[in-house]
Order: sequence, then C-alpha cells, then structure tokens
Amino acid sequence: MKRQFVEALQEGDRINDYFLAVRKDIRDQRNGGKFLGMVFKDKTGEIGGILWNNAVAVAKLFEVGDVVNVQGSVTSYQGRLQIRVDQVLPLRDGEYDLSDLSYVPEALDKTVAEFTAVMRTVKDEWLAKLVEAFLGDEAFMAAFSEAAAGKKWHHAYTGGLAQHCLELARLANALCAVFPNIDRDVLLTGILVHDVGKIAEMSHGMYVDYTTPGKLLGHLVIGADMVQERIRAIEGFPESLRLQVLHCVLSHHGELVNGSPVVPKTVEAMALHHLDNLDAQIDAFSRIVEEAKGRGQDWSEYIGLIERPIWTKEGE
Repeated sequence: MKRQFVEALQEGDRINDYFLAVRKDIRDQRNGGKFLGMVFKDKTGEIGGILWNNAVAVAKLFEVGDVVNVQGSVTSYQGRLQIRVDQVLPLRDGEYDLSDLSYVPEALDKTVAEFTAVMRTVKDEWLAKLVEAFLGDEAFMAAFSEAAAGKKWHHAYTGGLAQHCLELARLANALCAVFPNIDRDVLLTGILVHDVGKIAEMSHGMYVDYTTPGKLLGHLVIGADMVQERIRAIEGFPESLRLQVLHCVLSHHGELVNGSPVVPKTVEAMALHHLDNLDAQIDAFSRIVEEAKGRGQDWSEYIGLIERPIWTKEGE
C-alpha cells in the first residue's frame, strides 16, 4: 500500500515508496563523472530525482514508464523539491496499485454524458452531422473519453480532454449569451474538434508521452486531418463551414510562435483561442495551488514555464 504521495512531500522526508518513472537522463558531472536525473509521478503530481553514484548501472535497471520503488530523501534545489535518490528498483505487476499512480475522475462518465448532450444542441444541420460523425463513433468516443488533454501542464490525466472540452462548452454558452453575434454552432463544433488530434498525438493511460506522429506532426495537423476525413464523408458539406471549422482547429493556439500555422481570423476562432487558453491556465494554476497547499506552503515553487511562483493565499 502506497503511503507517500508527491503532493505531501516535505524537505527532509525520507522516501521509501513506489512511483511511476516518467523521465531519466544520464548527465555529466563537472568532475567528469555521470549522474542520473529522473522524474517520478503519482496521481498527485511529479517530483524530480537525482542519483550521484553508479548512474549508468542504475539507469539500466528500469525504463521510462516502469513503476519503481524509490529510496532517498527529499531536498530542495533552486527553490524546488527533489529526491536525492539512494536506490531505485523496478517493481513487478501486482506489487503496486495502479490507482495510486494515475488520477481518474470519479465523475468521468457524467462529464462525457454532459458534454455529449451540449454538443447535440448544435442546430445547423451540417455542423450537427459533423458533430454526430464524431459522437456516434464508439471507437472515437472511447478514445476521447480516456484521453488526457496534456502531458503535464493542464488536464493531464485520464478523462482530462473530456473535462477540458466540457468546461469550454460551458464557457462558450456563457460567452454567447453576452455576445449574440458569435455563431454558437461553429464555436461549439470548434470546441469538440480543436484537440481531437491529441488522441493520436500522445499515448494515454498511466504514462502519457508523445507518439511518433505527435512529435513529427503535432495535434493541430493531426486534428485537421481527422476533421477533413469526417467532412469528406458528408456529401454536400458547405465549403464555408469546412473552412470555418478547420480554421478553428489550426488557429486555436493563437500565435505562430505557439505553434498555430495561422492566427485567428474569425470571431469564433478568436473566442475559441482565448477560452482554450483561459481554461488551461486556470486548471494549471489551480492544480499548482492545491499541491502547494498540501505541502503547507504560502507560495508554490518557481515555475519555469510561466516564469513565476504562484501565491496560494494561505495565511493571508
């Protein structure tokens, strides 16, 4: 039974428990030797690890994606907690509980059902056909329901993609009530398909990583191809709607520097981009705040991706 979870680890803790190994790198020491850098994960978060002795030999004992028992102590380096590892050994099936390592929302079926119900309120006959081409595909919906929305930053868990899309649909309904000029049907369709490429971009389940197609193409291109394939199967689908939906997929990262081949050039694409970013950032910030609170911290560690720590408002 697992006793030590990432979210509760404190500097000075002695570690003797199992985690999922999600990264390992052999690196050079200044003295010419080698050390092993690692990242360990459970259902509550991730923590780095470092092993100074016998790095090459230990690295051969396990692979990324293995469940490993880690012994060591929690230290702090440049404001971030990490495990100074003494020993890391792979475990066999049956020696660990998968539910300790991968978070799965209890209400996932309800989330998928609610999102499906919202999507079936699309009124435009052509967009409704496109929506149903996805929702009515059992294989697609099974993959969609299990997919994470990200590897680490936001909604990075089984069912995260469905949760992300449901939150976007709720935000879209609120936005359309304020701005009735927005084409709700186009926006909702864009929400359904904007991240469908992530189903093939990443492996899903306990260990989320980028696939070869994901690394070479990315989810915007993969998603656009998936949408094109469904549209081609709908005889008579209007060209204007095809362009609008594809534009939502290809522009939803907002800027060329963020990976979009085009920037948003319709109201709906612009709305989708900002809602998508808003939902992603709030989910990520909320997770970081809860992790920091679990460690009794007023501030999170410094987060390089956003170049800042986050205040938990504990003790205000």
